[in-house]
Amino acid sequence: MITILLGCLNSYGQDKKHEFSIAVGGPFSYIDAETAGKIVEGNGFNAGLRYSYYLNEGLSVGIGAEYQSYNSDVAFQALYGRYMTVDDEGENFQFRYRVSNLREEQKLGYINIPVQIQFETPGTTKLYLAAGAKVGFAINGSYESRMQNLTTSGYYPQYNVELFAPAFAGFASTNDVRSGKQDLDTDVSYSATIETGVKQVLGNKNSIYIGLYLDYGLNNIYDNEKKPLVQYNAAIPVQLQQNSVLDSPFANNARLVSYGLKLRFAIR
Repeated sequence: MITILLGCLNSYGQDKKHEFSIAVGGPFSYIDAETAGKIVEGNGFNAGLRYSYYLNEGLSVGIGAEYQSYNSDVAFQALYGRYMTVDDEGENFQFRYRVSNLREEQKLGYINIPVQIQFETPGTTKLYLAAGAKVGFAINGSYESRMQNLTTSGYYPQYNVELFAPAFAGFASTNDVRSGKQDLDTDVSYSATIETGVKQVLGNKNSIYIGLYLDYGLNNIYDNEKKPLVQYNAAIPVQLQQNSVLDSPFANNARLVSYGLKLRFAIR
């Protein structure tokens, strides 16, 4: 009888080293970039699972998997660009564009793998602090842009003339120009993460975490190809290509940022 009791206690002690939890967090998640435009932080959320192993009652290491969405807007009052290209007749010219009130919305979805070390105080109501790193893999991404006005023209240095028409040649002034939904391909993200708050123990096995968190990207997630924001199409001049701000010279060093409130339910 004593042997069975000791075995049960030993098994319970081993089980207490393991904690499984499910968490949700948000609401601020966006792409932070070096740009002269205004970045409007968007809303996003994360949801995931975590496994933690307790080295002792106050210290544990954990690994998990979570889905994280990101949403941000970039706004510019005015932009101007020019570059040399060739028209549909093979003539060299300088394509020029002027944009007023550009707004681009960017959306991303990532699967993150977090690894953290957590410290917590004794008692049934504990303070906790967790820190570590995350590796994120993009699973979807898109952008949509809108320009209040787009004015395009062509300067031909060989004739010393700038053409603002005809429209079928790609030279015009157009209001309410929209790109439609376009793909946005981003790279692997590496982030530092920190979380702190209160852990409330419920009974012998369950706990609820309520805390604040911050995930800050450590690397550039976008390979900027320095494309023009508005790209001339010699094959079909009336169909100008609208590239993402992240692809243009007007933005650099895009990183992922997420912060807010995190709720976690745990079983140990």
